Amino acid sequence: DLHSFPTRRSSDLWSWFNLCVTGTKLRVVGDKPGVGIFFRETVTNTATKVDEGDIVVNNPSELMIIIPALPAGTYQLEVTTQYSMGKQWLKEPRTSVFEKTLTVK
Repeated sequence: DLHSFPTRRSSDLWSWFNLCVTGTKLRVVGDKPGVGIFFRETVTNTATKVDEGDIVVNNPSELMIIIPALPAGTYQLEVTTQYSMGKQWLKEPRTSVFEKTLTVK
């Protein structure tokens, strides 16, 4: 589930607003390349990584981030992590791509 404040559950986003993501096994942890939260532009396939300092909440069931400066367009949100429910991280990162396409105005 995705929602942006103040738009609530809309697929429209604005840079520098908060975006809340809920789900399972979302916590972003790991030391492998590619771990992080990314906005992937759907036409050019260009990925923009969210700075670690802009991850406001980093819990297994909820992420809250500050949306980075993004050009107008459509994006897929990707979360790549080595988080597991156990005490050890996954050996290799896994990526979750959220189904909803997001539009930056």
